[in-house]
Amino acid sequence: MLLHLLLLPLLFLHFSNQVMAEITDELATLMEVKTELDPEDKHLASWSVNGDLCKDFEGVGCDWKGRVSNISLQGKGLSGKISPNIGKLKHLTGLFLHYNALVGDIPRELGNLSELTDLYLNVNNLSGEIPSNIGKMQGLQG
Repeated sequence: MLLHLLLLPLLFLHFSNQVMAEITDELATLMEVKTELDPEDKHLASWSVNGDLCKDFEGVGCDWKGRVSNISLQGKGLSGKISPNIGKLKHLTGLFLHYNALVGDIPRELGNLSELTDLYLNVNNLSGEIPSNIGKMQGLQG
């Protein structure tokens, strides 16, 4: 019993550090995504390396562990591209980028988002085919 009490803080510290590293990675990923979505830096001014991605980043929602779970930027006037780096946000369940002026292909890396249930890319200027791995995603709602 005493051993369990001594190990508990160590386990908490380990998982806490793991989650913090994950959040740091997500911040870097969001900054990469911002560069592609908003190349003229006109619409995502709240997305800053000094900001709290769960509180300060417009259109970003987080789960209870502070990980990015939702990006909701519909109708924001975005005119760039969807970055393949978005596929690194492995806890993303919703991606709402409809009603913008996004161009280019739909990145196949979106197929890496195994928790994704909602994907809205309509009413943009996207080109190319929908990557086949996206069509095979089990969790997407139809």
